[in-house]
Parts: sequence; structure tokens; C-alpha cells
Amino acid sequence: MTSHSPGTRSPHALIQTVIISYGDGHHDAPRGDALRVDARPLRNPPQDPAVRKRMLHSTGLDPEVAAYVLASPGAERLVERSTGRALALLAQPSGGRRVDVHVVCGGGRHRSVAIAEEVAVRVRAAGYGVETEHPHLARPILPAVTWKPQLTEHELTALRLLAHGRHHVEIAQLLKVRPQTAGRLLHRAQLHLHARTLHEAVAQGCALGLIPPAPPETPSRQPPLPPS
Repeated sequence: MTSHSPGTRSPHALIQTVIISYGDGHHDAPRGDALRVDARPLRNPPQDPAVRKRMLHSTGLDPEVAAYVLASPGAERLVERSTGRALALLAQPSGGRRVDVHVVCGGGRHRSVAIAEEVAVRVRAAGYGVETEHPHLARPILPAVTWKPQLTEHELTALRLLAHGRHHVEIAQLLKVRPQTAGRLLHRAQLHLHARTLHEAVAQGCALGLIPPAPPETPSRQPPLPPS
């Protein structure tokens, strides 16, 4: 498959992997068997007021945009896992079968492009021929769709209490659970938010509007958790 869309690169004569970025908001996802990579949980430049003005009309091919996306919590883990899966398939004795990778974000201009290009760099470094295609670069910019992580009520309450200065023992007392359970709730909230630290999880929660500016009320009406 050869594409003349912006961003296409085919430095090897033998193409063994085609990596395609796209935006699910355009409703024309690439077809065929492929590894699916979801970049939608990563930070989106158009949704960040600090960088929106200068990055909105750029793409993931721009070094500054790529650096921003790749610095997102969970980005390195996503790239490593996706590269590893692609290399594992390429290493199989498949008689020259091509391995495709489809990377999705909201509009197909920033996150998916940056992740696709980074995976391509790493697969090329392993000695395989790679082509990247970015068919949605020239599409109209879509309205931003805010990503909402799926935290449980107790995980969200624990994170809110942490954000407003409560320590683990206090959180456990307010939620009427053991300190170890409070720690697990915070850890799960951190995982849902793709954050490297609890501090980063709090920052993500604030940015997504999950944590209100005022301290939450004592959760006296929270349903009890099962014993842990």
C-alpha cells in the first residue's frame, strides 16, 4: 500500500509494516486486519489552553507537537507496548505477510500521528521496512471531545480528598476503610488517569474537571466498601 498523503515515508524498498493514523471523528477508519492502538487517552494539544494557540493548526509531524504528545502520561508505555506487539508479529515465520498498525485519536492530526511516527521509528530501528500514512492531516479540525476516564465513585472521592490535603489515613477514616484499601483506591485512580505519580493524577483530575476547586464534603453518605 502506497500513499501520497502528507507524512508518508517509505525509506525501505521492502515495506513490511504500514502504520496508519486516523481520527475516529471522521467515521472512515482504515479497513483490514491490524494492530489497534488507542491514543485518545493521551493529552491533546488543542484541549490544553497553554499550547492550544500555537499547536492547534500544527500536526503530530511537528517536533514540538510530537514532544508534547510523547511526554503525556502513559505515552511511553503505549509506544513500547505497541512496538513490542508489532515486532513480535513481524518475527513470526509468516511468509512475508505484512503487519499493519492503525493508531486512532479524535481528529487524526496530533496524538495518533505522533504515536504512529514514534512506533515507526522504533520498528525501523529493529531493521524492518516501515511506511506511515496520515490520511486525516488535511481534514477540517474537529471540535475537541473531552476524554473522561472511568473512575469509580470511591476512587474519585479518594483522589479528591488527596487533592485537598488529606493523607492516606484520613482518607481511610473518611471512607471507613483500611489505609491499605485507601492506598489501592488512589493507585487505581492513578492508573485510570495514565499518571506516573499521584501528584500527576491530581493534576490530570483537575485539568479534566474531575476535582472541584473547593474541598469535597465529608463522604458520610458513601456506601460502605466490602472488607478487604
